Amino acid sequence: MMFLKRIPRKTLRIGIAALIAAALVLTLLLSWFDAGELTLLNTHSMMDWRLGGSIDGIRSPEDAKNYDDEHYDWFEDSVGEGIVSLDTDTKYYLGRHPDAGLGGYRVIGFSSSEKYYSVMGIRVGDDELEAKTALLNYNFKMTGGGFNTCRAVKGDITVALSFEHGVVTNIAAYLDTTSFFA
Repeated sequence: MMFLKRIPRKTLRIGIAALIAAALVLTLLLSWFDAGELTLLNTHSMMDWRLGGSIDGIRSPEDAKNYDDEHYDWFEDSVGEGIVSLDTDTKYYLGRHPDAGLGGYRVIGFSSSEKYYSVMGIRVGDDELEAKTALLNYNFKMTGGGFNTCRAVKGDITVALSFEHGVVTNIAAYLDTTSFFA
């Protein structure tokens, strides 16, 4: 307390105002880049690489086409492009991600029907109702789907699930990179 008495009142007020302004700016930046949502997804998911993260040695499509030929192959489909595990159907979609600093080439999507992986704690083999409830509990909004699918969105993150006989058969998560360029 003795230390606070030595600081002039005006200086103390300016310091507190500066701290509040810095906290506000940081909060706005984090919400603008959806860092909280992306952190939530990556914290509650199990994938080889984090969504929004980079893969060592891959900085372009050319790098990805030549990446670890023993375990991965390059693919292109209606959703995008990236690398797929040779042993499974686990796909990592790659693309420009503006949050990565100057539009770095990053992981912008993931899809798998393997039980090993999880998205928001949901794994292949989980109960359909429990999976949908988990997404709602994390404040995702159901935005589409059909008889055997559902799509849930939170900010720029989309989680897509496929079901068969009430059981999850495929999990996927994607970043909406188009909204960054709009």
